[in-house]
Amino acid sequence: MQIGVITKPQALKGQFRVKPTKVLFEDFKDLKKVSINGKTYEVEKVIFRDTFIIMKVKGIEDISEVERLRNVPIMVEDSIEEELDDDEYYVDDLIGCDVVDDKGVMIGGITAVNSYGGASVITVTDGNKEVMFPHARGVILSVDVATKKVIVDCKIFEEISL
Repeated sequence: MQIGVITKPQALKGQFRVKPTKVLFEDFKDLKKVSINGKTYEVEKVIFRDTFIIMKVKGIEDISEVERLRNVPIMVEDSIEEELDDDEYYVDDLIGCDVVDDKGVMIGGITAVNSYGGASVITVTDGNKEVMFPHARGVILSVDVATKKVIVDCKIFEEISL
């Protein structure tokens, strides 16, 4: 199971940033081993930031090694995947969901979820135009991945959508 993607080096001694494919960063705190490019590594350190994770594994010791791993997925055994609570979901599960405001107006479908340093940014396309907004509390009222529907606050969405 993919848990994230290496985005770039962090410092010079083999640490790297990870863009999680799961919303819950807590899932990373108990990791002991990960697989990168089919090779298993022991996790030395996990540091949490607002929208990304800094990770260090044994066997990757310098910035040049990390540079070669940009955009490479980080995998774990499927047995690590836990049952999600009703209010939890994977970031990848948002792709393809319809976005509707709290008044029932269809905004479009989610085509991407990206991290640019702050909150993750959700891209919605209605066929004609593309709208982006932050994945943040207050903006998103509810997410139902079973019905592929995300409800946003109409007033806040209009103020912050790019």
